[in-house]
Amino acid sequence: MDADQILLALIGTGASFVTFCLMRFPQIRRPQFQQYGPFSLTASVFGALTILLLSALTVYAQAVWH
Repeated sequence: MDADQILLALIGTGASFVTFCLMRFPQIRRPQFQQYGPFSLTASVFGALTILLLSALTVYAQAVWH
């Protein structure tokens, strides 16, 4: 893997983790969005996995491009 692929994978993993945290824990959201309760664990995991899958597809597409 090239350095750019590793960077894309790290950014995607971080984005997936942040997505899970923002969906699951409303106290870390911006004040105007804290009024909405936490998402279910299933929805939070599904959202994080969706972001992770899109990141993995991006890394794969970048690898195929070269």
